[in-house]
Amino acid sequence: MKVKKRGLVILTIFSVMAWILTQNNLLLFLVFFAITRWIDLSLVLRNLPKLKVERYITKTRLFVDEKARMVFKIINTGNMKLFLKLQPSLSPVRFFKKDSERIILDPLSSRELTFIFSYGTRGRKILKGFSITFEDAFAMFSVQKVFEVEDEVIVFPEYLPITFYKESLKELLPGRKSPLKLLEDNTMLKGLRDYNGEPMNRIHWKASARYGKLLVKEHDHTALGKVKIFLDLNLSKNAELGEVWKELRKHYEEEAVKLVASVVKELKESHTPVELVVIGERVWKNNEKDWVSDFELLATVKGTDTPSLDTRDILEVHRFDPSDTVLLFCVHLTMQELPLLLRVRSKVSKLIVFVIPYGLRDPNTKPFRSYLLMRRDLQDLLEKAKLLEENHVIVRGIKENMTFQEALDSVP
Repeated sequence: MKVKKRGLVILTIFSVMAWILTQNNLLLFLVFFAITRWIDLSLVLRNLPKLKVERYITKTRLFVDEKARMVFKIINTGNMKLFLKLQPSLSPVRFFKKDSERIILDPLSSRELTFIFSYGTRGRKILKGFSITFEDAFAMFSVQKVFEVEDEVIVFPEYLPITFYKESLKELLPGRKSPLKLLEDNTMLKGLRDYNGEPMNRIHWKASARYGKLLVKEHDHTALGKVKIFLDLNLSKNAELGEVWKELRKHYEEEAVKLVASVVKELKESHTPVELVVIGERVWKNNEKDWVSDFELLATVKGTDTPSLDTRDILEVHRFDPSDTVLLFCVHLTMQELPLLLRVRSKVSKLIVFVIPYGLRDPNTKPFRSYLLMRRDLQDLLEKAKLLEENHVIVRGIKENMTFQEALDSVP
């Protein structure tokens, strides 16, 4: 426990010395007052350790700006009335309405306190210990007891509501509605048509009785595409980028993580197999079926301005299937990477590259005039890449006044 008693020590020395020198009875009352404060201090030091405090967090997985509750249960097992101040966390965290609270605890009583908190950035957050302080009513001393505990909270990245339907649907498995007539899904009724020799189990008997002729059920066709997403959070080794790009990369990192989280959530909620590979300070991989595991990964990934890993090498050795659709997110791209894109495309069904040098526009805001131009080498690459779209190599440079959905809609 941390005890602050400087004021009490000064009062005691002053009152005792003044009474000895003056023998004034009024100063004797000041001496007795100091004695009562020392008695209170000793009682507090005896009873404060008897406090039992429990803290629990209602949610340990949050989205950015999502609110959660931090609940404290405080039990006074001593025989002294305590005037306390609770500091709920010793680590930085954003609280709402209050970031501390004063309470009065009677002997053998308990209280429950709730604090609302959230985080403004993604990542793995550690809620460190908390403290309870007894402050003397006359400000003569204070006693602080620190509780050393740690609670981990994973803050998921933000995501955007998007519609993604750009993967090649070639797998004969139930999944998403497909324009290709690969496999009929009995759960997706398209409509009714006249009977033309179909099996008896295809006839819709109720509709046939109603309209007086045989009608058969017509179902939508469905298929499943496999998607592999590569998120490159590092600066390109090949391009000669100045210091300003280091700041742009940090902004890109947050935007790219948000976009990839949006795509992953959209695809996995439609039961599309997705493999996620993130290239940053190291290589992270995930191919679990639920999107929560991807969000946990994306919450903590970080890139670097001086990468030790080469994205080209990772793409070269990665194992692809001919039915795969590959998405690549990066901050910059040069002509030197074009042969690599062609080699990757030769192994897969479709390759889509999103280059995001300056971030992008939030879909809730209106378009604005942009004065930022893409680098000349990137513009040249985008022009030449148009010739490759017939072979399913699509490169899109996203400008800062574009939304991600607009960029997606431009992909054939």
